[in-house]
Amino acid sequence: MYFFLKKLNKPTKNLNKKETYHTTISLLKRFCNIVALCLLVLVASLSLPANALANTSQQTTQTQQQQNKKSQKPKQTLQQKKIKELQTQRQKKRQQAERKKAREKRQAELEAKKNAPVEISAVREEVQRYMGYEILTERYLSLPYDISMNTNVIGMGGFVDISYFLLMFLPVILLLGFLKKPLYGFLIMITSILLLSISTITAYTAKRGTKASLNTEQAIEKFIDETTFAEFPVSYICARVYRQLVQIYEPIHEVIATYSGQRDYITYPLLGILFVLFFIILQKRIKHHDKHTIALIYFLYLFCFVWMILASGIIWYGFLMIAMGIVILVAALTKYQASASWIRKGVFGLFMLAAMLWVGMGYVYRISNHHFVNDNSANLLFDIPSVKYQMGIFDEDDFINNLLPGVQKAINAINTDEQAMVYRVGTFIPYFIRENDRRVLQDNQLGFFHNLTQKFQNRRTITEALKASGYRYILVDLNTASIDKTPEKTLTKKFRSFLGYLFGNEDLELIATNRVITLTPSGSPNPIYTHGVFGNIYKPGTFAVYKIK
Repeated sequence: MYFFLKKLNKPTKNLNKKETYHTTISLLKRFCNIVALCLLVLVASLSLPANALANTSQQTTQTQQQQNKKSQKPKQTLQQKKIKELQTQRQKKRQQAERKKAREKRQAELEAKKNAPVEISAVREEVQRYMGYEILTERYLSLPYDISMNTNVIGMGGFVDISYFLLMFLPVILLLGFLKKPLYGFLIMITSILLLSISTITAYTAKRGTKASLNTEQAIEKFIDETTFAEFPVSYICARVYRQLVQIYEPIHEVIATYSGQRDYITYPLLGILFVLFFIILQKRIKHHDKHTIALIYFLYLFCFVWMILASGIIWYGFLMIAMGIVILVAALTKYQASASWIRKGVFGLFMLAAMLWVGMGYVYRISNHHFVNDNSANLLFDIPSVKYQMGIFDEDDFINNLLPGVQKAINAINTDEQAMVYRVGTFIPYFIRENDRRVLQDNQLGFFHNLTQKFQNRRTITEALKASGYRYILVDLNTASIDKTPEKTLTKKFRSFLGYLFGNEDLELIATNRVITLTPSGSPNPIYTHGVFGNIYKPGTFAVYKIK
């Protein structure tokens, strides 16, 4: 205070009023700071004895408690063990109850889906069989795995099996740059494990063909209980790994199903965000390359994203990205071959070995009798009639008769009646029909026929409606139901209804089929072999042609 008053009463020479005012204000501020500091010191000094006494009292009480604990230590340890055992038991019971609730919830969802009205959609039956029937977000995230492992289109032939081609670049992504930036490597590995849990668990029941009444966890447990390591060692190990992945997948599925489900306005923005995120990472990784290489990589990345969201998992729409991926890989190997370290050379060597093994296995798989359908299944590798037609050995009639025995008569009748319309359910017979772009109605998933059954009460009125619309012929692929991958088997139900329309229909005449059936006349023990659709099937065949009378 003395210092402040002395400063304040000090004569101010050569100072005007404004400067004197600012000087006074600055001194007042300094004085206020000094007072506040003194108050803090005073409060601390006043509270110190009380705190010290409190600390000493706490120390004495703590020493007393420690002495009491030492005297009562055996009793308390027994009590603590009992308490811990009770706590662990309660925790186990809680976990079991939570798992039971989760299973009951999933079971209720399955029952609700089973009892829900079936969605009859030809687009769903045709397109989704390539990409799966999971909820929308998981359907896209698991797409690379599903295509590589061929989990959705089982039994459709080798033309949709590309082995691990889409995933063969994954080791390069995981290993390159891992030593310099390990954080990126760990993030990629964690992301890969999350995607693996989504992909494997959603594909497990589809691949193994388990019943719809069992969820994935129950199906895995059932397989482990019924199988030993000695019987199926690889499958047994994979099932145990899948059991652990279920624990990772369940919380992810609950979040995705709650916020996304089948809603486009959540799934597609999420995919867009992932596209931008990986684009930023990719941009940092390739910024040292020349402009032409960067443009090529950007185009490949964009093409892969567009294929993923628009191609519905149909692999032949993505052949360009496979070819470009190989070109970029070869270019990278050529560039870094001389300057690479021995670690990078070893990584690339292992990768190239895996790629060559894949090419070799793919070649062996293609030329081998891999389906084991019958002794002549290897003949399906080459279409003999097509080869002979291209060599000039067969003319057009010979080619048709050898490719589809018995269909020539029907094709001649359809081509003669040029104004007749043709109703087609599958089969490639329309390729030989003149003006097939104008005359043939394609109804491969029987959506048109389903609408007819909803509008007309019986098959006679359906036939009259077809006839009134100008249709005179019906082409049928007898294996139409084999492509049905829907959980509800909607296409199979529609095809059965369609066969019911054909069976014994007096308004229709069968004019061609390559299915062979057996008929046993009354009083004769020997069966008669004849061409027909309904009866004891001896040779399944592939097509049938009907004429509307």
